[in-house]
Amino acid sequence: MINKIKRIAKTDLIQTSFLNGIANIVRIFTGLISNKIVAVYLGPAGVALLGQFNNLTSMAMSFSTLGINSGITKYTAEYYDNNTERQNILSTGFMLTLIGSIVTSFVVFFMRGYLSRSLLHTDEYSAAFGLLAFTLILFAINAYLVSALNGYKEFKKVISVNVATSIIGLIISIALVITYGVYGAFIGVILSQTLVCFITIFFVIKCSWFHPKNFLSGINKESLKKLGKFSLMALTSVFAITFIQLQIRNYIMNSISIQDAGYWQGVTKISDLYLTFITTTLAIYYLPRLSEIKKSEELRREIKKGYIFLLPLTIISTVLIYVFRSFIVKTLFSESFAPMVYLFPMQLLGNIFKISSWLLGYVIVAKAMTRVFITTEIIFGISFYLLTRLFVARYGVVGATYSYAVNYFIYMVVLLVVFNSMRSKKIICDQTSSEPENITEV
Repeated sequence: MINKIKRIAKTDLIQTSFLNGIANIVRIFTGLISNKIVAVYLGPAGVALLGQFNNLTSMAMSFSTLGINSGITKYTAEYYDNNTERQNILSTGFMLTLIGSIVTSFVVFFMRGYLSRSLLHTDEYSAAFGLLAFTLILFAINAYLVSALNGYKEFKKVISVNVATSIIGLIISIALVITYGVYGAFIGVILSQTLVCFITIFFVIKCSWFHPKNFLSGINKESLKKLGKFSLMALTSVFAITFIQLQIRNYIMNSISIQDAGYWQGVTKISDLYLTFITTTLAIYYLPRLSEIKKSEELRREIKKGYIFLLPLTIISTVLIYVFRSFIVKTLFSESFAPMVYLFPMQLLGNIFKISSWLLGYVIVAKAMTRVFITTEIIFGISFYLLTRLFVARYGVVGATYSYAVNYFIYMVVLLVVFNSMRSKKIICDQTSSEPENITEV
């Protein structure tokens, strides 16, 4: 038994999870402090506005990278024994990143006034969008390099970058929020992501694969086709998650109040914080691991391992959050956020359904099942928004958590059906994941 435990402890999943756990302790700790500062100095209304700006920033970064980051991770990991293919992927990815970031920067800059009015209901913050436009190229390069590190399984360096991001973000956030309020919070988001790019470059320079030929060999047609599938999937996710969140927050602001939008943003923030360990483990370990698997039985074992290890962890942490929800709201926010307590039950239940579905959802991403991914993301993004409008109109802001739980439950059931269909039709059995065209016919 002891030897078996030792063997399990030496597996990549456990070791990566342990290192990632340390990084996430730092990330959660810094996030909690930053969240407290924002809540105290900005209040529910400021938290809602910051949520809007964060969503827009995420969308801009996705368009800057053309959504190819998961593809870079997948194919860099998959072509571990083919340097030519790796070079084609890295070079094509780098050129696409430059093109995407330049085009997106121009769009954000010339639309800065409109974005400020439509998302934040004032012209006051248009300068923040202008600054975002000028720094997007650094956002994009940082995301590209981290994806490459992940594909090369340089887990320690990826985790080091994550720790640096957390600490830099905290320092900048505290200084700017206290000094400049909401506007300072926006600038903090921009500067923290900008500065961490130079830290990432510091780690990458020391890697054996960091060579100009890997980045400046032009665009390879076949690599472009492969990364294009991930671009479609990622940009679909921008619509299904980030854009939908932005619209839901806008709907709550307009139909109820900006304070209620702040309560919903607060409970969403708590969900993101405590699920950070799970979601980053999925991204750092799970995606490259699933990408390199070519046997159906091995894939099944890996998925089972994920459920055995990660799902109980999710349930336990969810129960603890629920039990201490009142204390958490008072500690992490302020008395003005007290009504947020009533939003926890269904939000937390939805988180369990979310992780359960994501464990299967990463199979779709890893195997480049473009058609399945895009279809499900669009359908469930729209259904989340429509369910939210329905439930919020009937129950108030708590209805947004009802729609969250219901939507992820249905999503989980659908992915189970899809995965069982794949197994029964032997679509993913003993095939190389470098041929996604055969898989997208599901």
